[in-house]
Amino acid sequence: MDRRLYELALHCVNHTAPENFSNEDVEETLRGELQKIAGSVNEFMRNRYDIYDIIIQTADEILPKKTLDVMGTFAEFKQVKQGQKAMFTTKKGRMRAKKFLTQVGLSGVYETFRLDKSTFEVSAHAIGGAATIDFERYLDGAEDMAELMDSIVEVQKALRASLTAGNRPAANVVIANGFDSDKMFKLCGVAKAYGQGAVIFAPPEFIGEMGADAIVPVGTNYQGVYHPQDIDAIHNTGYVNLFRGYPIVQIPQSFIDENNDKTWIDPQLAYILPTGGEKPVKVVYEGQTQVKDHDNKDNSMEINVWKKMGCAILTYHNWCIYQNKDIPQTMDQPYGI
Repeated sequence: MDRRLYELALHCVNHTAPENFSNEDVEETLRGELQKIAGSVNEFMRNRYDIYDIIIQTADEILPKKTLDVMGTFAEFKQVKQGQKAMFTTKKGRMRAKKFLTQVGLSGVYETFRLDKSTFEVSAHAIGGAATIDFERYLDGAEDMAELMDSIVEVQKALRASLTAGNRPAANVVIANGFDSDKMFKLCGVAKAYGQGAVIFAPPEFIGEMGADAIVPVGTNYQGVYHPQDIDAIHNTGYVNLFRGYPIVQIPQSFIDENNDKTWIDPQLAYILPTGGEKPVKVVYEGQTQVKDHDNKDNSMEINVWKKMGCAILTYHNWCIYQNKDIPQTMDQPYGI
């Protein structure tokens, strides 16, 4: 495999470029190199396993790093070999009897059960329905490498499902018609009590509704208006990134198809998780990324990319949920909370 192609692919998915290159130059150069080795059916058949190696190595390097960048403050990660069990250890102490574990069951539904051991296994299953690409469209310039590396956010599914965990305190949940900054502040205080701080994990729709009180305590001179730092954040990123000193981590949002009316992520929900203590989210990646090609009836070719991933939520009263029911529900097949 040509090392240059692998390095170009890494730049593409990271939206970076080597010296004297622009991001557009990198994408165009990679596309040109792929056209040389896959410009015809015969050339592709001779070289497809080298191409797949590029996809596999790029995905295996980038996907865990991207997930860690977004959720590393409250999630613990493990990478294991194919067929190997991923074992996590939970701390013993006075809260041990109140711990529950939410993870995907054999039926594909997230289930919650009592955790009575100091170690537990997190199983992985294949994800990648959003990582399908029409190879000819890529060569023609209609797709890009970054789109191929997108993956479904499994952690959000487990967070939503664990809402039904046994004995969840009422103080850990807010369901409201609109955003109430004082109620959100109380939830942050609950989560912070179990660590050194707290972080708000939310989709862009929720963050956009947080308003001018996003980091301004009641009673200050800035109450009801945006703080100058908020204005800078909105100017640079489109959203505020702090709520009264608590960091806001944005969950990437995406649509399930080109109709753009159903989303992967629930826009109504924000999750408030502790930082600096035991991490409540457990994530495992198992084995290498897998690649398989498929011929469509119209003779176009698709490359399907998937990877085994598992997620579990250790729930023992240390994290919270805020639901803003004023935000239109666009999630595909919501849980109905």
